[in-house]
Amino acid sequence: MPKEDTQFSTDNQPKGRGKAKKSLMLDAIRAVCVDEQEFLKQVVTIGLGDAINEVAPNPTLLTLVLNRIEPPLKSVTPTYKFDFDPEADLHKQAKQVLDAMAKGEIPSDVGQLFITSISSMLNIQEKTDFEERLKAIEDASKQD
Repeated sequence: MPKEDTQFSTDNQPKGRGKAKKSLMLDAIRAVCVDEQEFLKQVVTIGLGDAINEVAPNPTLLTLVLNRIEPPLKSVTPTYKFDFDPEADLHKQAKQVLDAMAKGEIPSDVGQLFITSISSMLNIQEKTDFEERLKAIEDASKQD
């Protein structure tokens, strides 16, 4: 197969390529509604129901509309105080967290979050140390 056949150009495009689903949906909305305001009015009407036209309320649609207007708040973990030395070795920090969990100073899910974070820090430290040692070896081998 010649190379020209495999390169895309204005004349050579993949077959079956069409509009994205989002574009198709917007085209369908534009065919029914004059503008965005009319579309939103129809969505709210369907969500709340329409007694005059005997349209039953659609709770799912109403929930979607309300979540767009006022998204639900994301949960935030409360602040806890316990003995923690950020300068200690990572294994000692993990022990501090386990001790705080055992004493009931922090809940287990928060303790697990700490332990996971400490583990990630250990992985970063190991990779950084490895890269530094490798660079030192490469530099030493270049000098020989």
